[in-house]
Amino acid sequence: MPDDAQRSRRWTHDPSPRYWWHRLPGMDFVPPVYAWLADDEWSLIAEWYAETDRAGQVGEAAVPLLSLLHGLVMGNRAARIVQLGTHAGYSALLLGFMLRRMNAAHGLFTLDIDQQFCAIARGWIERASLSPFVEVAEGDSLDPGSPATARAYLGGDAELIILDSSHEYGATLRELDLWYGALAPGGLLVVHDVSRFAQSFDVTNSGGVRRAFDEWRAANPSAETFLLNGAARSMDLPRPFYKDACGVGLIHKPGA
Repeated sequence: MPDDAQRSRRWTHDPSPRYWWHRLPGMDFVPPVYAWLADDEWSLIAEWYAETDRAGQVGEAAVPLLSLLHGLVMGNRAARIVQLGTHAGYSALLLGFMLRRMNAAHGLFTLDIDQQFCAIARGWIERASLSPFVEVAEGDSLDPGSPATARAYLGGDAELIILDSSHEYGATLRELDLWYGALAPGGLLVVHDVSRFAQSFDVTNSGGVRRAFDEWRAANPSAETFLLNGAARSMDLPRPFYKDACGVGLIHKPGA
């Protein structure tokens, strides 16, 4: 069992790029997104990091985004969540722990097109005994039938949708169109990697999530949108208030 008092503080001096947040000045503490976990839940997260470190399966969101989601989910009892982009299951685990604490069964539908990563994430969800709360689905987030599949699992339209999938401009623009329509009135769509820096993640070199976000909100003025760190161009510049240089966009669907 890992030292519960230390938890994520073990990464304060870890040189791996993965642990950049923990090396920032003043971050030698356990953030609430980890501190609130039960001992067995934290042990599983520590094991997840150790195993994915060994396998080189790096690509998860960092503490700033997960802390934002923690507040949105647990502060408002968001019990119908869609996640587009599962990767190795890190955020699905943490969201699953939140849903279990709220006793919100069938609360997270997480979708990824990669068969291998779906299998990895599903294995971790089963190890955490989160299967009653989380569905790891293999499929295409651009499939017009995917929102209906998510709705059937959740028992209604999603209250919160997290978009963190291909990072390609064209695919992201289509995802925004498709999944905004599947969002419940009053719901929130959280879009990761909207900064200038994160445009380099687009393998098509077409402008990435940032270009898609800008064009989508210009074409949909009735949606309420907000962008954090959109101008960030490097991980090495002085950190603004929101520490993730990848940025995050928020799209709120007005209530009926």
